[in-house]
Amino acid sequence: MRNPAFHKLLEEIAELHDSKNTDYATIEDPLANLKDCERLGQPAVLGTVVRLQDKMRRIENFFSNGHLKHEAVRDSFIDLAVYALLAVVIMDEKNSKKS
Repeated sequence: MRNPAFHKLLEEIAELHDSKNTDYATIEDPLANLKDCERLGQPAVLGTVVRLQDKMRRIENFFSNGHLKHEAVRDSFIDLAVYALLAVVIMDEKNSKKS
């Protein structure tokens, strides 16, 4: 393993995602909350894009203000990674349905 710290972080991200996912989605569809955009006529991946922008705004505010009130900047970076990966999952799922 070339970068043990990176792989440890990937494990942390997976555990965090699994833990949080029970609050946002269903057993039948673990991406249900992100797919809610489709009810409004928008692609599901747009749900992740909006959340990515929210996290980037929070990170930018940290670097402008030097602090965050409700979440550590580390957590925001991890959430950013999670939403980026979820966007890939949604796009891959959509592409596999086309095939």
